[in-house]
Amino acid sequence: MNVWQLVKVHRGTALVLALLSLSASLLLAALPRGYERAYDDAVHGMLGDVSAQVTDLAVTGRPIVPQALLNHPADFRNRYEEIAQGLPPQLRRVVVPLGQGTSHYSAKTTGTPVSGRVGGSSRSNQYVDFAWLPDATARVKWVKGRPPGASSTLARLPGRPDLRDLTVIEIGLLAEVVDEMGIDVGQSLVLGNSYPVVAKVTGLYELTDAADPYWEHNGEVTRIVERPIPGSTDTEWLTAGLISDDGLTRLDERREVSYWWVYGVDRGRVEAATAPAIITEVDDYQRFLGDLSGGMGNPLELRFQLWTGLNRVLGDFLVVLRTAETLLYLLLGGLAVVSLGVLALAVQLLTERMRTGLSLVRARGASLGQVVRAGVAVVALAVLPAALAGYGLSYLVPGPATPLAHVVPVVVALTTLLFAAGRLALAHRRPLKDTRSDLVSVRPSPRRIALEFLVVLLGVGGAYLLRTRGVATEAQELGADPFLVLAPAGLALAAGILTLRLYPLPLKLFTRLAGRRPGAVSFLGLTLAARSRGGAALPVLILLPALAVSVFGALVSGAIGDTQSRAAWRDVGAQARIERAAEIPEDVVAKVEALPGVTSVVRAGKGNVQVGVGGMRATVLSIDLKDYRELVAGSPLTVPDPPRGLGVPALVSTTLVPYKEIEVGWHTRMTIRNMGRLDELPGLSFPGENLIVMPFDGPKRAGLRTYTNILLVDGDVDRATLERTVGLADAEIETYTTALADIRDTPLTGAITVAFTVATLAMGAYALIAVIVALVIGSADRAKALSFLRTLGLSQQQARTLTVLEVAPLIVLTAVAGLALGLVLPLVVGPGLDLSSFAGLAVTDFPVTFTTPALLAAALTAVSILGAFAHATAGRRVTTALRVGESS
Repeated sequence: MNVWQLVKVHRGTALVLALLSLSASLLLAALPRGYERAYDDAVHGMLGDVSAQVTDLAVTGRPIVPQALLNHPADFRNRYEEIAQGLPPQLRRVVVPLGQGTSHYSAKTTGTPVSGRVGGSSRSNQYVDFAWLPDATARVKWVKGRPPGASSTLARLPGRPDLRDLTVIEIGLLAEVVDEMGIDVGQSLVLGNSYPVVAKVTGLYELTDAADPYWEHNGEVTRIVERPIPGSTDTEWLTAGLISDDGLTRLDERREVSYWWVYGVDRGRVEAATAPAIITEVDDYQRFLGDLSGGMGNPLELRFQLWTGLNRVLGDFLVVLRTAETLLYLLLGGLAVVSLGVLALAVQLLTERMRTGLSLVRARGASLGQVVRAGVAVVALAVLPAALAGYGLSYLVPGPATPLAHVVPVVVALTTLLFAAGRLALAHRRPLKDTRSDLVSVRPSPRRIALEFLVVLLGVGGAYLLRTRGVATEAQELGADPFLVLAPAGLALAAGILTLRLYPLPLKLFTRLAGRRPGAVSFLGLTLAARSRGGAALPVLILLPALAVSVFGALVSGAIGDTQSRAAWRDVGAQARIERAAEIPEDVVAKVEALPGVTSVVRAGKGNVQVGVGGMRATVLSIDLKDYRELVAGSPLTVPDPPRGLGVPALVSTTLVPYKEIEVGWHTRMTIRNMGRLDELPGLSFPGENLIVMPFDGPKRAGLRTYTNILLVDGDVDRATLERTVGLADAEIETYTTALADIRDTPLTGAITVAFTVATLAMGAYALIAVIVALVIGSADRAKALSFLRTLGLSQQQARTLTVLEVAPLIVLTAVAGLALGLVLPLVVGPGLDLSSFAGLAVTDFPVTFTTPALLAAALTAVSILGAFAHATAGRRVTTALRVGESS
């Protein structure tokens, strides 16, 4: 048998099979690459939202005996290399070399008090530490004095005869210490109480780039911390100064000194696929450092400790990733099922076209194996090069190649070839054995009934487990349960089997009704539909999951979109919010009210106060709730009725409900009257905090005046316009539009949206192709039947109507089943998915809206029926009447 001759004769059908193989291979290889790219972008974004101090690997060691001291830069570099040898492979890959990025080493002291000043009046509650940062010299600019140099000795300290031969360490401080702490160049500070040293200020510096991540590890030299002393009304000031290499030699174990080796992590090298391994390796590295410390039996050795939040951030990312992977795998699974079904239909068409030739060869003595090999070779010549080309084209999609991207095209190609082999073996197992399946009703075998029952049972059981257990296992490293991820596909397959078994029942009813009406077209069309049941399985198994996944995607996208909108409203509290710690001037309020597009502005006051009940603190809001309710009318926010009563009525949170009257200090001492409960006011308070909401004129009722530091704006106005109009650097301006964009514009959310869109379009195209291919498969028998009917007076238009009626019942009933399954899937899958990472809030329900799903079902049905009509119109030449002497 000449395989190339068979391909040449059936080149049109082979080309269709090749194009379908190419598209399936391209989609199923490219989508995982795109997913992985989105995963990497998401992990980079999540790591980018935290400081370098969290993501980097910081190793610290503290000497407790003189023998463990490191006094020279070379000692630090040697230890840096020694500690780096224990980095596991994935950590070593993401760490940048010493001197690049944030990788560096340092020595710092902690909690060194200023016990006095040489030749000057001292100030209490001040702390100045030493910081040896060899990389800092290139990152600061000396604005006064000079950099610190060599140390010296002070023979005696004036006023302290008990202190002699004190070490003098030169130090450089941040320029702000002059105003904040009263320290200037030339002053000498006595640091420490038990073992004092003298720090001589030789220069003041400023940072050349305050945004350099390097400073995130060394914040003590970049700012002056002012903080209240617990249990006191006093305040303390803390800072640290730079010292030279010579100053490093003067730091000993009595100075509370600690050594740091920071291994900077290049966040761009961290990949989603290696995140679990990195988490494990962080734990392994901690154990390595414990072993390197020498244990408790070697007190002369430094004891190392690892400080990093990299494993925690990646752990949080994996929680989000599991949900995204589950959703995308569900889409990929549905697309794989549909594409395999279309490929199987195309194989069926090709084998039907080769049936006559292969049957003749079989009758002339060819073995079944020879016939099957020849037919499979034809299919392979169409499928394999196209699948390879699709796989190659997938590399045009940006993203790393994943195992799934390599495996899925191979599985699709092999499954197609196995289906072709099985179909050819069944069709040609006996020479010249041909039957008309549309004339004889064959009962299904017990094996087939048992298999179908098993599929339905697994589909329903998987759906039940999916709803009760969720798609992710408790073990984070295992991720999604494969059985539960495949449960929706099993449910779609079960629904397809039930549709195939049940759809003849309504079809018989419609056939009887059509038989009672005048005209034979509708009756004949429905009869042809009933006779084509044997070839209806594959179109049903393609149309049903295609529509179900599309409807499921529409409902999930709608639920995420609604929740994103609600989250943005809760974050902002209005179309726009202007908030400031200090009072907003009246002229600014007037400018905002006069802006084009602004329809209304509600004023509010906000403060954090001490409550005269058990020492609690609470957030106080003064706002006219009636005006606020009108401002947010039509939004997802709900605003309670305003409190009414004498004095200063207020609504309070749960913890304050038991108290009828509460004394607070806000601008003045006032007593508020508890008039009801209020848990939160979205946009203006946080869940769980103590909250007091009074009328806007509450301070005025207490004897003062109204106070405004929040403006809630309604109308069409953008953030940039508000920022220009307000003109206050310390004002926080948020808009609903920007808040919604921040929620939506994340890599994983975008990937899911694109995946749903691509899957819906691809499945719609496959559904149309499936209908056309199914019609082409039965075109020969249909042409014969229509030719006989044309001799009885059937018109060309009636012939086209018959063709449409042949497939319309199956399409409509399958569309109804797919629509029903798509509406059920969110109820099944939803409880097992945590979509809060994509929506900003927990997606608690999936509202069943029939508008978009019904439009999808109607569109898919209409497109499929139009495809049938197009096929009937294009195939009008085969529906001519028989001429005299012809029988077929």
